[in-house]
Amino acid sequence: MKYLIIILTILLTLTSCNQEKEKERETILLADREAPLGWVYLRIYKDKTFEFESRGLERVGDIYAGNVELKNDTIYFKYLDSIPKAGNKAILTEKFVSYFNGDYPERLEIKKSIIKTKN
Repeated sequence: MKYLIIILTILLTLTSCNQEKEKERETILLADREAPLGWVYLRIYKDKTFEFESRGLERVGDIYAGNVELKNDTIYFKYLDSIPKAGNKAILTEKFVSYFNGDYPERLEIKKSIIKTKN
């Protein structure tokens, strides 16, 4: 019984360490906008991954994830699964991320950015 408690304690410690490591991913860009019935979020991380989240009134929304590539002022999103209606290309300016090749134009206001742009 003593060994079972020790093993469970070790497993719980390792699991919590993995969760903390996930939370520590450094963001290099945070952008969002208020939607009619929710929010749209974009998070780009230092490891060149991203999450595009469309959230309605419920707390959990649709999250589209993948890798990102920046060329000059254009961001190319390479989604792992499906592509949101906003599209997979956007222009990066000092204050906004503007998607331009989707079913509708999407513009998110930048709240945090350490990405350098060429304007």
